[in-house]
Amino acid sequence: MIRQPMISESWARCRQAGMDPLKSPKTVRVSEKEFDSHLQHAIDVARLAEPLMDEMLSFVSPGFRVFLSDSHGCILASRASEPPDDLGPINVGPGTLWGEEHQGTNAIGLAIREGVPCTVNAAEHYFAAYRSLSGAATPIVSPEGEFLGAIGMLGASQACHPHTLGMIVAASAAIENQMKLERAANQLYSVIQSISDGLIAVDNDGFITHMNSVAGRIFGLKTSSCVGRSVEEVFKGSFPLLQMFKTGREGFNDRELAITFNGRRVHITVSSRPVCSEQRKVFGVVLTCREMRSVQRLVTRMVGAQARFTLSDLVGEDPKFLAAIGMARRVARSDSTVLIVGESGTGKELFAQSIHNASPQREGPFVAVNAAALPRDLVESELFGYEEGAFTGARRGGRPGKFELASGGTLFLDEIGDIPLEVQISLLRVLQEKQVVRIGGHAPIPVQIRVIAATHKDLARLVEEGRFRLDLYYRISVINLTVPPLRERNQDVLLLADCFLKRFAKMRGQGEIALSEEAREALMRYSWPGNVRELQNVIEQAVHLLEGNEVCPEHLPERIRDSRPDPAMTALDAPEMPTLVQAEKAVVLQAMRSCRGNISSAARCLGIGRTTLYRKLESHGIDPDSMRRTAT
Repeated sequence: MIRQPMISESWARCRQAGMDPLKSPKTVRVSEKEFDSHLQHAIDVARLAEPLMDEMLSFVSPGFRVFLSDSHGCILASRASEPPDDLGPINVGPGTLWGEEHQGTNAIGLAIREGVPCTVNAAEHYFAAYRSLSGAATPIVSPEGEFLGAIGMLGASQACHPHTLGMIVAASAAIENQMKLERAANQLYSVIQSISDGLIAVDNDGFITHMNSVAGRIFGLKTSSCVGRSVEEVFKGSFPLLQMFKTGREGFNDRELAITFNGRRVHITVSSRPVCSEQRKVFGVVLTCREMRSVQRLVTRMVGAQARFTLSDLVGEDPKFLAAIGMARRVARSDSTVLIVGESGTGKELFAQSIHNASPQREGPFVAVNAAALPRDLVESELFGYEEGAFTGARRGGRPGKFELASGGTLFLDEIGDIPLEVQISLLRVLQEKQVVRIGGHAPIPVQIRVIAATHKDLARLVEEGRFRLDLYYRISVINLTVPPLRERNQDVLLLADCFLKRFAKMRGQGEIALSEEAREALMRYSWPGNVRELQNVIEQAVHLLEGNEVCPEHLPERIRDSRPDPAMTALDAPEMPTLVQAEKAVVLQAMRSCRGNISSAARCLGIGRTTLYRKLESHGIDPDSMRRTAT
């Protein structure tokens, strides 16, 4: 290192600043408040440097002083050897300023200005008062390259040793390395704390070296009191978990574990990885764990198990339809089981999603299951899940069922009338006890869930025929909500058609699309056996066939173009004809008279169940006993 140019340039700056080398320099000290501020900004450097300063004094000649300054040349700490140094009037105590602008050419000021290790011996000092001294200093730099200060020595020039600067450079390197280690440790701690999984690291001796707050929350432990303790001491109440720590060296993924620990039920998935050196020597194991409910939330998000529709998405002006929306809004506030009844395509799942999104469970998952679409032999495993080895072909590690996946939210059981009779008793037990036992398992798993069921069938008739359990029927029909078919809300046909036109036009990037008068008449004539779903498909097809911006009859399916009004409906709509309620009462009376008051025979004649017939008799004020007596 060429030192002379730096010294001469420093002297030139001192002369330019008007400093007189023959006069004694003034001691410049910061105030106590200013010193506290300097020290606070460099507190980490001072904490690491001071132990090294004490150590360095044992290796230097008597009469030397070790010092630490910040980046402004303010002395933060100073240590004297034994016997004490004899620097005369020279003050290198805490709070004094030793930058070049205050003390002329000196090792501290030069190291700060040039940013390199340097020595200033005897006559190289600018002020004559310092020319009996020898100083050495080197900068301290943060891991990010920020200049933090300088560490150095000052003493009599005759006691100067050639290795003094080397010792100072080594001390600076030790401080910088320690800062890097601490920074890495802090980053590691931040990473460990930021991950969403619980993490526990254990060394070869079985002592916990790291535990993040997520793991503490899962197991109900205070992390600070666990680190440094034996894993067997901390988790002595859970043999299965201890076994996972012991087998963790082999590594495994997503093993499910359900235990009772610290008086709380813990249901988690656990993964393990051995901690290895570059030479593949194992010196510990890391376990990561995740609560099953968070796994279930992740799965439901990934498979799209979310409710998209709200009550505001339900379109209609028909009084019966508006009444159904009003009931949905009211029942959403409770957690009671709801049974939605309606023909296929009327929008039963839209109502279910809307109820979920208006309920306290709206932040949870919405899991829909169509019982009619499930193979009969898989219904139970789909609903309740299974443990590993429960049956041939069972997935390794088992699999949660839809009840577990929907925990914390809503399970929508569509077409519940198609659930096999042998599964219904298990379903009833889950609904009553709010806990599920997987196939092949023994431990009950609590589920916080709201069930919404739906069907297009007459469940009361299925109960009468012995194909649906009466106790399950009562359990799922706490609240009944009926969605009217589209043919009974004829005034909503064009309203829905216009909504679908806007939606599909927007999807295709088209402008406004209108229905011609002929197309509107055709849509109104049709009876819509497929209900709203059929109407949506018809409009979507028309938009794809469209070349202009108006839907005409030729864009509609032939069955709709050629449809004619239903004569029976036309007759019923005529003013001189009876209302639907009156017509129904007349039909029921006729059936009862024909069957001489026999309920079972009359129900078969009408094609309805006994329970349904009893309900209709009551609603119309018909006394079956009197009819039997009359027939007799």
